[in-house]
Parts: sequence; C-alpha cells; structure tokens
Amino acid sequence: MSPTPAPVLIVGGGPTGTTLAIELMRRGVPCRVLDSADGPVHTSRSFTLHARTLELFEMANLADRFLERGLPSVSMDYHFQGIDEPARLDFSQLDSRYPYTLIINQNITERTLREHLAELGTPVEWSTELRSISPESDGSVTATLVHHPSGRSEAVPTDWLVGCDGVQSTVRSQLDIPYEGDEYEGMRLRMLDVPLDGFSMGDDRIHYFVSEERLLLITKLPGANYRVLISDMQGNPPTETVRTAFQNAVDIHFQGKVTLGEPEWATSFRSWRRVTPAYRHGRVFLAGDAAHCHSPAGGQGMNACIQDAFNLGWKLAMVVRTEAHESLLDSYEPERRPIAQQVIEGTDALHAIIMAHGISIPDRIKLSREPGFTQEAIGKISGLDYNYRSAMGVPVEDAIGAGVVAGDRAPDVPIADGRRLHELLRHPGYTLLLLPKDDPGPELDTLAGEVAQRYGATVRVELITGDDRSLDRYAPAGGDAFCLVRPDGYVRLCARISDRDTLLAVLGADLRREPCTS
Repeated sequence: MSPTPAPVLIVGGGPTGTTLAIELMRRGVPCRVLDSADGPVHTSRSFTLHARTLELFEMANLADRFLERGLPSVSMDYHFQGIDEPARLDFSQLDSRYPYTLIINQNITERTLREHLAELGTPVEWSTELRSISPESDGSVTATLVHHPSGRSEAVPTDWLVGCDGVQSTVRSQLDIPYEGDEYEGMRLRMLDVPLDGFSMGDDRIHYFVSEERLLLITKLPGANYRVLISDMQGNPPTETVRTAFQNAVDIHFQGKVTLGEPEWATSFRSWRRVTPAYRHGRVFLAGDAAHCHSPAGGQGMNACIQDAFNLGWKLAMVVRTEAHESLLDSYEPERRPIAQQVIEGTDALHAIIMAHGISIPDRIKLSREPGFTQEAIGKISGLDYNYRSAMGVPVEDAIGAGVVAGDRAPDVPIADGRRLHELLRHPGYTLLLLPKDDPGPELDTLAGEVAQRYGATVRVELITGDDRSLDRYAPAGGDAFCLVRPDGYVRLCARISDRDTLLAVLGADLRREPCTS
C-alpha cells in the first residue's frame, strides 16, 4: 500500500493532538492523527476546563458543545482541619464570559474533540505506532509507522510532525530531548469516581479538605458520580479494599455522615514536575505533556496542553498555506515554554498549601493568606492572566498602568451593536480593530484599504464605532487608534493611527503579502 501523505503528522490522539488537528483542519490544512493505543480511553484523570480554554474553544465555535456536557463550578474551597471558614478561590467575578471552572471528565472532552474532528474529515488512527523519525535533505521528515495488529509498516513523508504523545513521548525520545525535573517524592494520588450519599456541601464548588497528613478532594461530576481524590504518603494499606480505603478517608472529615456507593472507576498515580529545554527540533515540535507536566493542584494540566495546541495550530496552518513566513513558528517555544514554567511554579505554590504533607496547618494557612496570593491563583488557574508580553519584547515598565499591550489576552468587552468583542474573533485569521475616537476619519479608511489590498482575508478589518467606554482598554488616549489581534485571541499590537507604519511592519514580519492578481 502507498503511504498516505499529509503536510502535518500529529502523534497522539488525546486532547492536545485533536485540538491541534481541529485548528489545522478548520483552516484547510490536511493532517493525520495517529495513536498507538487500541482506542479511546473511557476513564479520566482530568476533570476541568478553565475560562481561557473555553474562550479559545469559543473562537473555534466549539464552546457550547462542552457547556452542554459539563457542570459549572464557581470556586475552589480549601477546608483546613480545625478551621471553620474555608479559604476560597472565587471564579464567579472573572473578566470572562465563563466565570467558573467547567467540570467535565477528560474522556468526554476527548470524545467531543474527536467527534468534531471526524466531522472535519480526520478520524484518529488508532493502533498506529510511531517507530522512527528520519530527517530528509529538504528539511522535511519521514515517519516510519507500524500498524497493529497486522504489523504492517508504513513510511510517511511529511513536512511537519508534532509530538502530542504524553509524558512517555516517543517523539521526544526520538529527538533525544531531555525531560528535566523530578517528582513529588513519596507522593501518591488515588482517585475514585463514585456516588456519594449524604454529601451536602454544594455541588457547584470543588472542595479540598486539608489535614496535616492527607488531602481529600470531592467534587460533583456531571451525572451520578463524584470525583474523590486522596493525596497522602502511604498509598493503600494491603489489607484495605479501594472502597474501604476511600470510605475511611471520608469518615475522618464527615464522621460517617457521607457514604460511598459502588465505585465506577479507580486509579492511582504519582505526580511529576518536568519540562523540556526545547519545544522544537527542525520540522518537529513537542506540545502538551510531551513538553511539560506538573502537579495536578488547580487542575491546569490538560488546559495548558490544549493552549499549546491553540498557540501552535494557527501558526503552523498559516505557514503551510504560505500565508505567513516560516519564522512565525519561531515564536512558539518562547511563548509557551515560559507559560509551562509559570504553571509549574503556580502549581508548586498550591501544592505547598494543600499537599505539603507533614507541614503544619497554621503554616499552610499562612501561605494562603499572603498578600496577592488569592488573586494571582485565580488569574493563573483560570488562564486569563498568562500573557506573551516578554516574548513580544514589551518592557515591564511599558505594561505597568497601561491598558491592553502586545502579548495580552484580548479581553472580552461589549460593543455598541449589542455584540461582544470576542464574537469578532470567531474566524481563522488576524483581526484588525479600528477604533475611532469620534467619527471615523479618512486615515482609518486608508489604513483599512491598504491592509485589505496587502493581506486579503488573512486580516479581517472591523470598524468599531460608538461611545462605549469599555473599548478604552484597547485604544491608547489621544485620537483614533487600532488594535491587531492574533488568531489565538492575543494582542499583537495596540497603537494610535499615526503608528500605521509600525502596524504594517508587524504584519509584514508575520504574514506574506497576497500575490497580485492584476
């Protein structure tokens, strides 16, 4: 059989790989997605989609599919043993259309992504193992695949290959890229999906019960079950069944008033914090758990992985379609690797509060009450506060006290015609917002025409008129302004209309001009 070529080969059919494939396919870039597993998993470790991830899915016109299958949770409540009032991370006031954490099992998230990917014409190829990667003289690579159970081998030429194949990444191993870091020594996490009788502490919150030697997490899942997680240094005593061990842990906090039903699923695992020193080697990239992993505190793992895919997907699609310069791909690692480091640091801080077994409760409460901790934790867990300012060269002093600057997430604000600004971003390209202070002047028309002539549909121009002051965050003071937003909803440039040459230079650095048709 002849190999099936594709400009992009994605190794790994989990949430990172399928999100990346959707971002490529909705921009008209064919790809193949392969996975060595026999089929999709039907169980789940991750159970959260945070606000920024939902905003990105909204831009891909997918958010509603997850909302239909998930359960909003408005806070993370930390119940310290011996303390009546919980410490609370309240997401209900987030500056987002999604002021909550969406509770949804990872297997449902993955199924939702696979369904949409299949609608786009690209099913996941199961039982397909990547055996080796060979570079070619033109910069492309040839991937040798083995199909199971037949054992048939296939040599697939591809222009680009992306490893989304998890912590045991074959792609990373083939590239001989280290996976630097360690594990939380002696820590073991045990999870159970099970009905609970007598639990009455609020199904719209994630509850953490923190004692000196153990963490107990309880949260309602969609359907009949709750997720129950135990973190301790012991693991299951050999004489206890899984159900008995979990019931004993629950009894410590609820004195027999909460009873476990028949478990649907149980697992145990260790927690790591690792990151690769390189996200790219030539035409091969790493994304998701293949590039980084960290403590599950705050539930950021799958979200960070999906956001890797959103960052890389549009860039790779535009390069394949010759809409952008290949140098655009050089921004992937400088933007995403610092985020992985920040996630590791943030989850370490949460880990020190909820899972630092052996540390006294007063010491951990003290950490949770340090100035700025709560707001920083909410901003980072939700994903809204991560930015690419440093990667875009924005000096710290230029960002202090400013509105929106390059590298920021584009905030969602109402606009005068009754829509929200994020609705304008639901397309595959860049968005140029023209923001007249009063009536639109001829300079804006001239700029809009020049951008359209150079870049066509790759840059959608939106004229925003009206006196809604919510847009002041986007427009520097002093007259007509513009804001250029990337396809992933991050700001590329905000400036006055007099800085039109800077805008054209920035667009020229990222994008190729459309060939002249006359």
